[in-house]
Amino acid sequence: MAKIQNKKSRDTAIPSGSMSDIAFLLLLFFMVSTVFVQEKKFWVERDRWPVAESIERIPRNHTSTIYVMRDETILIDDIPTRIETSDDVFVANTLAAKKAEDPEIVVCFRTDRDTKYGVMSDVMRQLQDAGTLVVAFESQSKK
Repeated sequence: MAKIQNKKSRDTAIPSGSMSDIAFLLLLFFMVSTVFVQEKKFWVERDRWPVAESIERIPRNHTSTIYVMRDETILIDDIPTRIETSDDVFVANTLAAKKAEDPEIVVCFRTDRDTKYGVMSDVMRQLQDAGTLVVAFESQSKK
């Protein structure tokens, strides 16, 4: 009777001869099928920037001033505070209390030129939450 010999080890190697061909074909496929969108540029001309048409003096006895500094310190009527998180509602609570005292309060909002927009956005959101509907954005006049 003939004995059948079993192979002791099986060949488990993956043929890698055509791997570079497959990688090249995939690269070629993605290069051909990808669509590059060219950005549309939006130019704003300086003579079209908004300009104040009139200047109104606000009576200071009915105002509360918020000044946002470049290091993210917020001054509410010269009392410093900071917004630690986006859920921090100190500004909203303070202005809601001021509005309860004087319903015709006008909030004057001033910022430093180098202030990050995220901080200003958080303060404006808190102004909305406090229900302060009259907000004046102050600016420096040209000299």
